[in-house]
Amino acid sequence: MFCPETFPIIEGHEPVAASAVVDTCRAVSLENAVGVFILIDYHANSDVDTLCTVHEGATAAEAVAGTYPITTGAEFPIWAVAAAETDNTWVRQADGLNYNIDANVITHCMVGFYIAASKLTNNRKYVHLGTDTGGTGLMNVVYILDGARYQQVTPPEAIA
Repeated sequence: MFCPETFPIIEGHEPVAASAVVDTCRAVSLENAVGVFILIDYHANSDVDTLCTVHEGATAAEAVAGTYPITTGAEFPIWAVAAAETDNTWVRQADGLNYNIDANVITHCMVGFYIAASKLTNNRKYVHLGTDTGGTGLMNVVYILDGARYQQVTPPEAIA
């Protein structure tokens, strides 16, 4: 059954202007999970593209600093709904390292990245959604942990 106890749902960033999201999402730990589905919800309000990437780090602060973007060899699955206000069909994109939300073409989209914990390098266990400049469109980010496994009654915090 899909529920928050087995697939923890964590707000990465509350809805704000895309320009305010620039590298300010929370980092999430994959230490107790198989992976994470990063859900991006975007509604354009200007013609400024937003490039979304994923950073990794040994600590939450290191992931948020953006020093280590996930790189070649660790490409991840990407899905998108280009017109989310009228369509609910997720389309698989080519595996990649980022996704550019083209605000000139897309007015309201949802984008999803799946990051497997096994793809992280050098004992890094945190991931963070990073963006470039963004525009005045609204954007929010949600992390959904996959395969979370806890041995205690109260799960540990996944965000720092």
